[in-house]
Amino acid sequence: MTSAARKEYAQQNEIADRIVALEDHFEKTDVYWGFRKRVFGVLAQREARLRAGKTEQKGAALIGPAGSGKSRLAKEIIAEHHALAEDADDRQFGCRILSVIVPGRATVKETLTAILSELKVPVHTRRDDDYLARLVMEYFKECGIAGLHLDEVQDSGRYKTSDSIEVFIKRFRNMMQHSEWPICIILTATPEGRAMINHDPTLTRRLRPIEMKPMTFASDGALLRKTMIKLFEDAGVRDAGILQIDEFIKILIHASVGRFGVAVEMTIEAI
Repeated sequence: MTSAARKEYAQQNEIADRIVALEDHFEKTDVYWGFRKRVFGVLAQREARLRAGKTEQKGAALIGPAGSGKSRLAKEIIAEHHALAEDADDRQFGCRILSVIVPGRATVKETLTAILSELKVPVHTRRDDDYLARLVMEYFKECGIAGLHLDEVQDSGRYKTSDSIEVFIKRFRNMMQHSEWPICIILTATPEGRAMINHDPTLTRRLRPIEMKPMTFASDGALLRKTMIKLFEDAGVRDAGILQIDEFIKILIHASVGRFGVAVEMTIEAI
């Protein structure tokens, strides 16, 4: 083995560590603050409603194209809520938010099984939907789960018919009005998931979906430039002035199809 090969191997490890460190960067956009306010609000209202003996709860939904950063945004909000709620230690009816990725083309049963798996609960494959739903609610209460975050919810339903959508919606909507331990439902989905949410006017009203619009230079150019400058600094890369060129930022917005998360990924890969 040559010294050149060892050197290249070490450099690749160094580059990998640098890229992983850059991926931790998170920018709190206007959408972040708007969705954070909604999530924090419905969870605080849940606590107040339960203390008042009311069971019907509300939720939140974030709609945006693939690569826009929905999942990361939700993850950051959930982590912040956990930290604040645990520090305050003032929630009688739980504060934990369980986050689950909806399996591709998942049925209600498969989604309930994924939830139980996240809770580390073994499930017999022959159990029906009703049994699994009861089991989920029992463990939610036992574990102090206040909210359920379903990510990639547009993937729900093996057959996208009106009936199958109604079955899926009804099952999870009922969790928001459970007689003993109602929870808040938090959904993140691509635009394809909007049809599912809008299928049920009651669900739409309870979730009040927030939509992530594609970036434009006028509204997002300054933030994207600021983010890129920070990434360059963290990577120890000197900007020769290209980040100050408006046309370059416009090209990046176009190349990322207006998706903030994709633009950040492209920048990290280029670094």
